[in-house]
Amino acid sequence: MSTLVILFLSLYAFSYNNKKSEYEKAIATLQKELGVESADKKIKDMDLTKKVEEDLKKEIQDEQLGIEVTTSKIKLTFAAPMLFDSGSADLKRGAKELLRSVAENLRKMDSPVLVEGHTDAARMLGKKFHSNRELSLMRAFSVINYLVAGGFPAGKLSAYGYGEYRPLAPNDTEEGRGKNRRIEITVIRQDTDGGKS
Repeated sequence: MSTLVILFLSLYAFSYNNKKSEYEKAIATLQKELGVESADKKIKDMDLTKKVEEDLKKEIQDEQLGIEVTTSKIKLTFAAPMLFDSGSADLKRGAKELLRSVAENLRKMDSPVLVEGHTDAARMLGKKFHSNRELSLMRAFSVINYLVAGGFPAGKLSAYGYGEYRPLAPNDTEEGRGKNRRIEITVIRQDTDGGKS
């Protein structure tokens, strides 16, 4: 019993001194040793997430890309200007290079993926799209089309266009509007054993 208490205290201390993803991988490794069937998939997902972080290290440091890892999801947030020109839903040439590593690793994770488009609240005047919501949805579809072309199963992808209705910041400054123009790619993490251990 005292060994278990020491183990859990060690893991707790470990969580304070390391990134959450590394802590979660340590837990999954322990679960694997204890025979939990879903642990292998968790370890694989964490390794692939780490690879995405390494491949996109520069973009993360430049704050053009955010990454959030929790027990239920892995979310990548791309600043829209990285992927699209203003008012356009066509992926930039550089965006395809950026998404290539993401597409390869998402395909290996074999999990459902949500692609969400978001815009600022600026009005669409004389543009190709009638509303920000339409633009955001078409941008999400552009990312999905790229992922499918890279071999990701279309049946595991969903697109949502929220337009200006889920802002991260107030739309009354250019900085705030810049934060609101984004694409979020969320990998839904699921246990392969239906929660059994």
